[in-house]
Amino acid sequence: MMRLASSDDLLVRAEEIAGLFDIGTKDVTKITKHFVQHMKNELSNNGATQIPTFVTKMPTGCEKGLFLAVDLGGTNCRVCSVDLHGDSSYTLRQSKQTIPRHVMVNRSHKPLFNFVAEEIKSFLHASHSEYATLHAPDQRPTLKLGFTFSFTYENTSLSHGTMLQWDKGWDIPDALGRDPCEMLQTAIDELALPVQVSALVSDSVGTLVSRSYTSPANSETLIGAIFGTGTNAAYVERLSNVHKLDNHEQFQDSEPQKIMIINTEWGAFDENMVVLPSNDFDDMLDAASSNPKRQIFEKRVSGLYLGELLRLVIVTLMDKELFQMAMNGNSPLTIAYAVDSSFLTSLARESSENLVNAKTQVEETLKVQGVSQGDVQAIRMMARAIARRSARLAAAALAATIIQSGRLTSVGSSPCSSTTSVNGTKKKSMRGDAEVSRKSLNGFRKALSHINRLVRKILGTLRLLPTDTSTQGSFAGRPEGKHCGPREQLIDIGIDGSLFEFYPAFEDDIHEALREVPDIGTEGLRRITMGLTKDGSGVGAALVAQLAHEVETLDN
Repeated sequence: MMRLASSDDLLVRAEEIAGLFDIGTKDVTKITKHFVQHMKNELSNNGATQIPTFVTKMPTGCEKGLFLAVDLGGTNCRVCSVDLHGDSSYTLRQSKQTIPRHVMVNRSHKPLFNFVAEEIKSFLHASHSEYATLHAPDQRPTLKLGFTFSFTYENTSLSHGTMLQWDKGWDIPDALGRDPCEMLQTAIDELALPVQVSALVSDSVGTLVSRSYTSPANSETLIGAIFGTGTNAAYVERLSNVHKLDNHEQFQDSEPQKIMIINTEWGAFDENMVVLPSNDFDDMLDAASSNPKRQIFEKRVSGLYLGELLRLVIVTLMDKELFQMAMNGNSPLTIAYAVDSSFLTSLARESSENLVNAKTQVEETLKVQGVSQGDVQAIRMMARAIARRSARLAAAALAATIIQSGRLTSVGSSPCSSTTSVNGTKKKSMRGDAEVSRKSLNGFRKALSHINRLVRKILGTLRLLPTDTSTQGSFAGRPEGKHCGPREQLIDIGIDGSLFEFYPAFEDDIHEALREVPDIGTEGLRRITMGLTKDGSGVGAALVAQLAHEVETLDN
């Protein structure tokens, strides 16, 4: 006779499992310290983290011209055109297509890059037909393209790099050791498109550069971070600290204030498991992954893995017959990675006092029947613990980056800044492309962000007012409108990704953990601003392509 599951037994076990994902203040502090030391060490060593990008300046707001960008991310390929107007405003057109699974996992790199080249061709025909006409290629003006490549590579220059490793479930062994720009350029040339791949950037570098273009007037953007399908960050480092470039001819006799944007590739931090937490479910996920014992930090933080961790937890408890619910034959619980992290977001939006909607979410998403209130409570408890750990680990990495930069201790040393602002409106093209025209709207960014958070908490809906609808940018070098900010310069962080954008408590959990780090604390947190930076990887890549064009013009 089958034993009926006890709701009390289930909740007790669920609470125990939630505890396995808990990381306290001491853990956050320990991880932060270890990451700071790792960042310092890897600025001297050639490896898969702390990678110089060869981007040595930030936007001034005076950039002009039409540039293309390709954003190749975890699940989508986005093609953009960015028309920079020279006054910190721009016009953006874009199209987005889901990347077929068979090109993500393939022995050859050609199917992937042929797919991307075809998307560029389709985009040009739809949005810039003057560049897609079939007259002689040498008679067509060439468009410069910035390539946002969201995987681990090492820059060898602004426009070239070497592919090091795949993550986020991708596996194309033939691409390892090759130059992503060359692979894309070859596919573009086969279609005779008037496009030159002129800059290679990570998604986090693009987010950083784009955020800098639009950040608040009394702040300087330090970090661009991604918390979505994957996770990564780029930050502004003193070139004098990047000792792995000490013998590089290009950077001999550099000015003391020269900067270098560093691509942290922090998803690969602490792969020796010195400080990162681990439990049986982490081990199960890692062992079954396409890259065991690699990208350990990413497997605890990024959206790709959070849903899978919850699936493993639920299946384990179902095997022990602790749930009252039963699976249907087509339940995603039976398929690896079939439970998306958006399920955790949906559960978090529902009120604890009224579990009716949450029960419906469980039934429909997991395709289960006979769901009890205890089942829902247990799943929500474990889902919350998994997401909270993600945010607190994210905070530890952000804290380490802030501390390593020295920005908190260099109060008042920032140069005078110039104010820029942008605003966006959108239109649709025949391919569903968005056209965004961003322009100045002073001073409402913080208020809009606050309203967003209230709306999300009260209504449990998506962000109705995107935080980058009204933003300001502050950066040195613009010839007009200079002014000095307050003595305590704000440290600005631009963040993109679905976890930060949609998970209701993700930002609050980050703030809480940052406050717990002794080197930051309440006073340090008061000087830190962060906000959603949409379209960063597209606009940022175009801005870096403009920089590469500028460097090329000066060299010639």
